[in-house]
Amino acid sequence: MNSTEPPISPRRRFLVVVLGCVGYACLLGIALDLITANVAVAYFSVHHPRIVETDNPWILALVWGVAASWWFGLIGGIILATINHFRSEPLGPLQILRWVRIASVILWIIMLTILVATLAFAYFMVPLDKRPANFEHDARLIAVAMAHQFEYILGGISLIVIGLRTWFRRSQQPSDSPSRT
Repeated sequence: MNSTEPPISPRRRFLVVVLGCVGYACLLGIALDLITANVAVAYFSVHHPRIVETDNPWILALVWGVAASWWFGLIGGIILATINHFRSEPLGPLQILRWVRIASVILWIIMLTILVATLAFAYFMVPLDKRPANFEHDARLIAVAMAHQFEYILGGISLIVIGLRTWFRRSQQPSDSPSRT
């Protein structure tokens, strides 16, 4: 166990990892959707099932940010907690959740980069005189769809990386620190 974390029961360690992963998945979903819903609200209000009767992008971002993310966090959390549970010396949950937090920030940056790059490509490639009346709407909708297209693939890759890191990580023992000679 990580020497900076107090010892906790295996059940609590498992639950902290699972609930932490659900929380970070929802935060990532909300953080992404707060931007994408304001770029193209129709992506959520027209092209998704209506789970709330509103076209308000802020409400849709909160609702869809959680609705589309919690289950991935639950599955990922169970996988990571199980991997950690079967280690000879389980890592502390905060160590694993730190990796999840870092991965969430990286995924958010990647997805926003895809959004901006897709919009830039559309505006760069289609001359002003060739743009139809619905160009702005369609470009925004496509950019948001592209940003979301890789969401679960990137999440799966992150899950594999964090799972491998959890399994192969050496336990943080005081004797693990390099000696000063």
